[in-house]
Amino acid sequence: MNETSQQQLPLQICTNDNTTIVNSINDHSKPLSKSKDSDSAATVQFNTFKDQQSNNLPHKKLMQVFPLLALAQFTAYLDQTSISAAVPSIGEALHLGPQLSWVATSYLMATTAVQLLNGRLSDIFGRKQLLLMSLGILATGNLVCGFSNTPAMLFTFRVVSGLGGGAITALVQIIASDVTTLQQRGKYNGFIGLAVAFGSGLGPLLGGAMATKVSWRWTLWYDVPWLIILSIMLFMVLPSSKMAAGTRAKLGMIDWIGVAMSVAAIVLLLVPLSQGGSAFAWNSSLVIAMLAIGVVTFAVFLAVEWKVAKLPIMPIHLFRNGLSCNILLVQNVLYGIVFWGNLFYMPIYLVNVRGYTAIMAGAIIMPMAGSQGLGSILSGLIISHTKRYNPVMVLGQWVWALLLIPQAFYSRTTPIWAICVVGFFQGLGTGCCFQPSLVALLAHSRRADRAVLNSLRNFLRTMGGTLGLTLASTILNNVLKARLRGVVSSSVAETITTSINQLDSLGLSAAQRNAVLDAYMASVRTVFILYAPLIGACALAALLVSDNGLEEKDTSVTLSPSTPALRS
Repeated sequence: MNETSQQQLPLQICTNDNTTIVNSINDHSKPLSKSKDSDSAATVQFNTFKDQQSNNLPHKKLMQVFPLLALAQFTAYLDQTSISAAVPSIGEALHLGPQLSWVATSYLMATTAVQLLNGRLSDIFGRKQLLLMSLGILATGNLVCGFSNTPAMLFTFRVVSGLGGGAITALVQIIASDVTTLQQRGKYNGFIGLAVAFGSGLGPLLGGAMATKVSWRWTLWYDVPWLIILSIMLFMVLPSSKMAAGTRAKLGMIDWIGVAMSVAAIVLLLVPLSQGGSAFAWNSSLVIAMLAIGVVTFAVFLAVEWKVAKLPIMPIHLFRNGLSCNILLVQNVLYGIVFWGNLFYMPIYLVNVRGYTAIMAGAIIMPMAGSQGLGSILSGLIISHTKRYNPVMVLGQWVWALLLIPQAFYSRTTPIWAICVVGFFQGLGTGCCFQPSLVALLAHSRRADRAVLNSLRNFLRTMGGTLGLTLASTILNNVLKARLRGVVSSSVAETITTSINQLDSLGLSAAQRNAVLDAYMASVRTVFILYAPLIGACALAALLVSDNGLEEKDTSVTLSPSTPALRS
């Protein structure tokens, strides 16, 4: 079919849910003169396949699918957080020294890099196929990582685990959005939020128990058998859609330039951001060069997505969905800064300042994790009942922000019951923010953008977490060094800044030890002070977010064989 006939004879494709896709040339399309008939046919096939993946399931089938999706999300977050308690043991066993932070950095880089790719790759290859592959990648990475006897082997397979774990967290959300209506989404996504909360809360507790009672290797091995079982169950239960196009045609649909530019930019930015001030000086030529090249590479990536890519992994038009959608995206960056920062620095406060074991610290944090799950469930039920998401989301933001204020006044003697009570209400607020923000984003966007929007939201939240941890680490180290000046020698101060776990071996007097702990408390408090204003800003910005209700924004999408509607 030539270009003229395509303009005269638009192709209508009716999917299983009676959605009609009209493949026609419109004013926003780009010339097809360079496209071959086979390319156009493959892309038409892609349009049909992508829409067929968004089929609402009957209640009985949802009751089979959703528990498994929640378990997959629980496992991914459990895996992300459980190793944190084993990091000191890993460092000692493999003599990592200054390379210790790479245990987290290698995983974090891979997780962040893969977030942007999940949406479009699952559009092309299928949600089920990609989720099963991701579960296998995580299991393989953890299994081999547990056998590591060199730093290089450990870091390499932490990257593999990060690719799998990061993909799972995004794909579960994408599939959950596919199989439910917008009206159902609040209720069912609440259960996904419950899984996130308990996975994040139980991770440090389980990891600490494994590292203390068995071996650090079991913090990587324990979930491998379960991942295999979960993969089999999902294979049997999860609906599958397969595009008839061959592998070569599918590979041709991938935005390879965008993938390369995004991964390069993320690595170039995250390495100096996560290692600056520890492995490298902030003013070193390496850090400055990587940051500069990373910014330029990211700019090139945006240009590619805007002007070059046929199926961009991050369509620029996602930022043209209006002020409300952009505010929601920025809020997710701030959520990431505070959520991941708190998840990391609350255990540091409890272990390093208060002297509790990793297991005890995990137990103290559990009320926050449990109430986050409760908040997620309640907010979902309220949204499904009222058909409105703004009230519960704004309430959650204010509760979260207000309960972060007393955290800024924690001391070395704050009662544990008070920490648990504050954490409980913080968790309620958090639970009323995460899933409602996703429902709100989907309500402000097209069905056709569901997968890539999920990916963008997860990417921004993960990137926020990375930036937040970097900022918090910089603040803590700078304040700690300033507070230790004149208390201990510079060499001892450097040792304490690197690892306060060595405090007992430094031969300090009782007065010096007390001063060091006071300095560490002041440093952690400075980090905690940062959080309330950020969530407060989210609550104020939420006043500008319009509530569109739970009606689907569209049921038909205009696309051309060269996918102009997916361009920006």
